[in-house]
Amino acid sequence: MTIASPHLDELMTLGRSKSFLGREFLTWLWYLAETMKERLRLEVAGQNVEIDLWVDDRLVLEGNAAMSHQNVMKGGDPSHSQEASASLATGKTVREMKLGLRVKDGGEYSAVLGCDDLSPRSLKLPTPEPQEGQDGEPKAVALPLADRLQATTTFVGILDALFDRFRSARVDPEWDRTVVKEMRAWIKRRQGKQGSDILH
Repeated sequence: MTIASPHLDELMTLGRSKSFLGREFLTWLWYLAETMKERLRLEVAGQNVEIDLWVDDRLVLEGNAAMSHQNVMKGGDPSHSQEASASLATGKTVREMKLGLRVKDGGEYSAVLGCDDLSPRSLKLPTPEPQEGQDGEPKAVALPLADRLQATTTFVGILDALFDRFRSARVDPEWDRTVVKEMRAWIKRRQGKQGSDILH
């Protein structure tokens, strides 16, 4: 199933030839997830939504050089690991991540995003609350097809809105002096925190 999305289609075309843009976007998402102090407000399909973001249980970092070594981290909370901080400090960026997001009053989503085309894989949609079965035990309820399609459209719309925000920041002449500077400070803070964790 293909869902039309002008910015996502544009990104996929660019990403095939310039995966560095996808890497920058995914690394920026990680930075955003760790530094935002309140829910992120986005406009999706003409509606305002508020979301929380996090890096879930898969993270792959890689350098820009040809044949660069990959750091593949799975399980637990890899984005807060010492290995992740060290990889960022050496200039590696995100090649692949499992992104988690929670929509206010709309449930939780997660999907694996790769830098080459940003097509969501292994998309997990919000699940309805379990209902009590005849035996009194809670039973899982399947999301109806129409609701699954709507939820998928919502996720793609959120991803599209996130990329649009990134793109606006990326083409701003102040990108290096603002966002890049803030991201470098974030990387340094992560290193300091890891050092503190090791000492205590």
